[in-house]
Amino acid sequence: MKSKNRKSKLNLELLLCGAALLLSQTQALSAEKTRLAAAPAAAPVNRMESIAERALESEGAIFIDQNKVSIKAPLLTALIELHENQSPYNIDASGERPITLKDVLITELANNLDIKIADAKVQASRYNLRSTYGNFLPTLSNLYNYQTITGQYASPFGLLSNIRSPNMTIPTTLSWTFFNGGQNLYTTLQAKHQLKAQRFDMMRTTNDLLLEGANLYYQLALQDVLLQIRIKALETSEALLEKNQVQFKYGANTQLDVFQAETQMARDKQALISQQIARRKAAVALSTNLNLSSETDLLVTDRVISPMRLIDDKAKVADLVQVAIDNRPELKKWEQQRLAAKDAIRIAFAPLMPQVTGTGSLATTGAKVQSLASAGSGVSSAGTGAFGAGAFSTSTVASQGASNNDKKFNLAEIYQIGIGIQWNLGGMGLTDTAKVQSAKWQARQAQLEFARELTWVCKSVRDSYLDSLDAENLIAATNLEVNSARQQLKVAIIRLDEGVGTDLDVVNAQRDYTNALINKAQAIIQFNIAQVKLLRAMGRISVDNLITNKPIFR
Repeated sequence: MKSKNRKSKLNLELLLCGAALLLSQTQALSAEKTRLAAAPAAAPVNRMESIAERALESEGAIFIDQNKVSIKAPLLTALIELHENQSPYNIDASGERPITLKDVLITELANNLDIKIADAKVQASRYNLRSTYGNFLPTLSNLYNYQTITGQYASPFGLLSNIRSPNMTIPTTLSWTFFNGGQNLYTTLQAKHQLKAQRFDMMRTTNDLLLEGANLYYQLALQDVLLQIRIKALETSEALLEKNQVQFKYGANTQLDVFQAETQMARDKQALISQQIARRKAAVALSTNLNLSSETDLLVTDRVISPMRLIDDKAKVADLVQVAIDNRPELKKWEQQRLAAKDAIRIAFAPLMPQVTGTGSLATTGAKVQSLASAGSGVSSAGTGAFGAGAFSTSTVASQGASNNDKKFNLAEIYQIGIGIQWNLGGMGLTDTAKVQSAKWQARQAQLEFARELTWVCKSVRDSYLDSLDAENLIAATNLEVNSARQQLKVAIIRLDEGVGTDLDVVNAQRDYTNALINKAQAIIQFNIAQVKLLRAMGRISVDNLITNKPIFR
C-alpha cells in the first residue's frame, strides 16, 4: 500500500514538472512571437511618425505663417506619371515660362483679343465721327460729256442742210446746304457721343479683363498649393498602409484595417491625379486669356502669397458706392448713349423742316461754230430779203452751206448762281412724326438702362465688400481649424502607437488635416480675389493699384 502511494506521488511530481516546463516553453515562444511581431512593425510605426512629422514640417514650407502661403513646384518623383514620356507636372506642355502678377496684367493689356476688338470699335467710331464733318462742307460735282452731231437737217421749206459738228459739255456745280432742320449738326453730336460711349466701353472691357487676369493668376497659385497638400496627404496614406500590412502579417492587426488604409490611399491618389490635371488646366486657362501659346506651361514665380489688402478696411460702404458711381465706365457709357439718343430725336425731326440750299455752277461748252463776222452776214441776209420763220430761214441755211469751211471748234462758258428753298412732307408728315416718337422712346429706354446699370453697380460694390469681409474672417477661422486638425493627427498617431487608438482614427484625422490645409489656402486666395473684385466694382482697377503695397481708398 505504501509502495503504491509512493509511486502515485512520484507520477504527480513528474506531471507537475512537465506542465511547468511546457508552460515555460509556451511563454518563451509567445514572448519570441511578440518580439518578432513587434520588431518588424517598429519600422512602419516610426516611418508613420516620421511622415506625420514631415507633413507638419512641410506645412511650414507651404504656410510660412498663418497668413502667408509658399508656392513652389513639387518634386517630380512625388507626382504620379499620367502618360508615357510626359512630365507629371507640365503634362502636355513643351516648355515653361515663369510669370508674376505684374507680368500677367501687362501682358493682358498688350495681348488680349477682347481689348483689341474693343479698340477696333473705337477706331471705327472715330472715323464715323470724322465722316459727319463733311456734312458742313459744300458738295462739288463735275461732269464731262462729249458727243458728235452728224447728219442732215430738213427744213420746213424742203431744204436740206448738212450738220457735222462735235459738241462738248463740262458742267461744274457747287451746292451748299445752309439749313436742313439741324440734321447735320445733331448727326455730328450723336456720332461724338457714340465715340465717347465706345471709349468707356473699352475701359469697361479693360477692367473686366484685368479682373479676370488677376483671378486666373491666383487660381493657378491656388492649384499649386493644393498640389503640395495632396502630395503630403498621399505620403501619409502610404505610410499608414505599409504599417497595417506589416502588423496584419504578424497578427497584430486585422484585414479590415488594411482595407481601410488601402481605401484612403486610393482616394488620396485619385485626388492627386485630379489635382495635377487641375493645375495644368489653370495654366492653360491663363495662357488662353493672355493670348499666349498653350504649349508653354506658366509657373508662378511669386514664392509667397499673403492676404493683399487693396481697399482700406476703415472705408465705409456708402463711400465706396459713391466712388463707384463717379468712376465706373459703364455708367459713363450709358450716359453718352442717353445723350446720343436725345440727338436722334432731333435728327428724326429734321425732315419736317424746310431745306435751304445754295448752288453755283459753271458750264463749259464746246462746238464747231462760225466766226462772229460770218454769223453777222448771215443775219444780215436774213433780214434783207429772205423768208424766215423762227430761228431758221432759207438765207441762214444757205449761209451755213456756204460757210462750212469757216467753222472752228470754240469754247464758251455759262455761269449760274442761286438759292433754293424746299419743303417736303412725306406722307403728309405722318411718317416723320412717328419716327420722332420712336426716337423719344429709344431715348427713354437708354435712360432706363442707365438706371438699371446704376443699381447693378451699387449691388456689385456691396457684394464684393461682403465677399471680402467673409474671406477675411474665414482666414482666422481656418487658422483655428488647421491648429486643431494638426493636434488631432498627432494624438491619433500617439494613441495608435500605444495601442489605445485605431487606424480609422488616423485616417479620419489625416483627412481632416488635409481639408483644413485646403480650406486655409482657399481662404487666403479668396480674400485676394475679393479685394480685386471690390477694386473692380469701384472702377479703380489698374495695374498700379493691383500691385500696390498700400491700400487705397480714392
